Amino acid sequence: MYLVHVRLDGPADVPLPAGTRAALTSCAEPEDGLEHVSVDPDGPGGPVVGLFLTAPSLAVAELRAAALCLRSLAAHFPLAPFRMASCGVVLIPEFWDRMASPSPMDGIAPVEGAAPVDGAAPVDGIGHNMFRPPDSPSEGDGELSE
Repeated sequence: MYLVHVRLDGPADVPLPAGTRAALTSCAEPEDGLEHVSVDPDGPGGPVVGLFLTAPSLAVAELRAAALCLRSLAAHFPLAPFRMASCGVVLIPEFWDRMASPSPMDGIAPVEGAAPVDGAAPVDGIGHNMFRPPDSPSEGDGELSE
């Protein structure tokens, strides 16, 4: 199952209609694989709809979510002022940091009060794996030269 986020753009003075979840659900076709709809009308950057879909791959899930969203926007008049700004699965960097780590314990944040685990990667103040080195490995002051 995939959770695909669809960000909607619309006029600032027009709130996302209360029936958005029902509109999306009513436009779903069996082959869309829609399992659940979550709506955040006040998401950062605009309204966000979460579509939980079963699909054979990430790419298929994103294509099905986009098609469902476009059908819903076209079929339901209250959604007419909105357009699909983006559609995709949100990747979680901490997961990929762990997958790229040489040790299975790298990237696992220590539990507060627990003894440190040998081989665990250092974690910053908000629990992110400090995957990248603090200094750039390339030489220079960061300015592009010709």
